[in-house]
Formats: sequence, C-alpha cells, structure tokens
Amino acid sequence: MPLVVVIEDDLASQKTLARVLRAGGYDAATYASAEEFLSSPPQASPIGLLLDVNLGGMSGLDLQRRLRTEGSTIPVIIITAFDDARSREQAERLGCVAYLRKPCEAETILALLRRLRPPPPRA
Repeated sequence: MPLVVVIEDDLASQKTLARVLRAGGYDAATYASAEEFLSSPPQASPIGLLLDVNLGGMSGLDLQRRLRTEGSTIPVIIITAFDDARSREQAERLGCVAYLRKPCEAETILALLRRLRPPPPRA
C-alpha cells in the first residue's frame, strides 16, 4: 500500500487520519512532532505528508520549509484548525498541494491523495 505520513500532535486527530487513510487503501506512518519525523523517518518513501501547522516545537511550516530546502519533493497537504491568511500564503509559497481546515471531510483528503497516487485495487 502507498505510504502517507501524518504529522499531528493531537492524538485523536492523528488516529482519525490514520484510520481514514487505511480505509482508503493507504498505509499510514504517524508522528506527534516534526522532530520525531526528522529523527526517525519512515523506511519507505511516502507519497505525501499530512501536516498540521501548529505542532509542539518546530511548526509544520518550518518542517515544510526545511524539507524543501533539503530538496524533498514529497507533496505536502496542510491540515490545520487555525486558518489564517499568513500561514496559508506561506504554505502555498512553499508548495503545498492543499491547505485544509479542520475538521476536514475524509473524502476530500482521499481525493487529493488519489491524484498523487491511487491505492492498489482491493482483492
């Protein structure tokens, strides 16, 4: 299954996103912080990152910036409860494929991921 990384410090949101991904045919690797992701990245290459803006420690936007500076081409989908124009502009400037406001419909997330890479057919 294609891998999607979820970086979300709210455990309930993290679990919900992982459940949505798995139900949609994707594997999910979850991290509670940007630092955790950087210190222990997944073994497989993810097809995308679901990234919260407000994380404890390094922000999601700081992580997005760092990944781009390091040459990462992993598509980033921002999911945040705090939709402010400055954060949205910054995320878009850094190349996010979508900037979504929580709560977000599961089908919206899955539709975005299917555009990146559809899951394999189910047996």
